[in-house]
Amino acid sequence: MNKKFFSGVSGKKFMYSFSITVVSVLLVAVAVFAGINALMRPPVIPTYVEVELQSPGGSSGSLGSNPSGNTGGNSPPTVTTLMERKPYFFTFLLFGIDDGNNADVIIVGALDTTSQNAYIISIPRDTRVEVERRLRKPVAAYSVGRGGGRGHDGGVAQMKADVQTLIGFRPDIYISVEYEAFVRMVDAVNGVEVYVPFHKRYEDPTQNLSINISAGRQVLDGAQALNFARFRMASPGFRAITDYQRIENQHQIIRALFDELLSPRTILRIPEFISIYRTYVNTNLAYGEKLWFADQLAGMRGATISTYTLPMRGTSGAPGWYELPDRDEILELINRTINPFTREITAEMVRIAV
Repeated sequence: MNKKFFSGVSGKKFMYSFSITVVSVLLVAVAVFAGINALMRPPVIPTYVEVELQSPGGSSGSLGSNPSGNTGGNSPPTVTTLMERKPYFFTFLLFGIDDGNNADVIIVGALDTTSQNAYIISIPRDTRVEVERRLRKPVAAYSVGRGGGRGHDGGVAQMKADVQTLIGFRPDIYISVEYEAFVRMVDAVNGVEVYVPFHKRYEDPTQNLSINISAGRQVLDGAQALNFARFRMASPGFRAITDYQRIENQHQIIRALFDELLSPRTILRIPEFISIYRTYVNTNLAYGEKLWFADQLAGMRGATISTYTLPMRGTSGAPGWYELPDRDEILELINRTINPFTREITAEMVRIAV
């Protein structure tokens, strides 16, 4: 993305001003780094984690005859095992909250700071999950968890519990983001460049949603990028709504934003990023841990972020309309990407009907 930073300043005067500015920024950066370097620290992750295993005859296959309702009875008995963690391998849960406290965007991921690999896996909002012998969609987990006066912490705990049924572990770090944070972050980097395959048009007065984005490669501002990320039609002639097209759009935006945030030119925008983060983002990371991750990401310039969608084997159809997770394909993907353990996650660690 080509951007013009300076104009209307002549040769020597420009070079003098530019040199003074660079020196000043470097001096400030050195002083700031000296002050914050001592605060940086990675999150403390236990070397061993206790993981629940479903006992034989448990729920991993118990829902096949009742794909859309309460399974009844008590939860199946479980046993536990200790799993050793990979060093400097961190997992996270990222979810976006809409005005109704629904988790409209759900992503699990991992950052391997040793190999400098980053992975994200999007979970379709209509995925079928089994929690406490009941079925629901993860889009509702945050809202359900907030009930009974449990508030934000209860919502986060329920999100982690629901996600664990699909991936076999609870992510270390959570990040909940309001839509406004996304809009402001994209605007802060002067937009993101994406390819729009066809003219995207959609009107929904009930959601105050109006999308009108022309086809072609272009730079989208924050509001346009959010609309692009929310668009769910797979093609101009195919009117059925699909979450997979929206996930594909989101991945394209995430990769473009990731590249912009790792660009050297964003250094002068850091105070703005901090303000956005404090206002619109919630996380369990401490201040020093945030600084440590920022430093790690800064060292990953040129690295790529691998994006995936949680594999499905079909849909349940009405009533209920669930996306049915594919257990074997999920285990293969998780073990290849975001598994934080030194040995494989197995079918006994998830709760997926087959």
